[in-house]
Amino acid sequence: MSLSTREKRALGGIADRLHAEDPALARALASFATGAIITETLPSRRRVFPVVLLGAAMTIMAVALPAIAGTGPGSGPATHMSPRG
Repeated sequence: MSLSTREKRALGGIADRLHAEDPALARALASFATGAIITETLPSRRRVFPVVLLGAAMTIMAVALPAIAGTGPGSGPATHMSPRG
């Protein structure tokens, strides 16, 4: 996606002001602009699916195992305090 003419002009103005106000910083930042610009691709669905499946299985187990084992909240022995009068 390319920039519009207005955006290019605005960035050029910012670069000009930076060169005038802080030439050392402008030189340091210019070193980052060398080389080819490449895009980063996202992993394919085929690679992401096992990770999502594993996460779903772990979530289900974290919820189901305590309920099956009887160690979930509220599964402990009932203790009732009798009022003393």
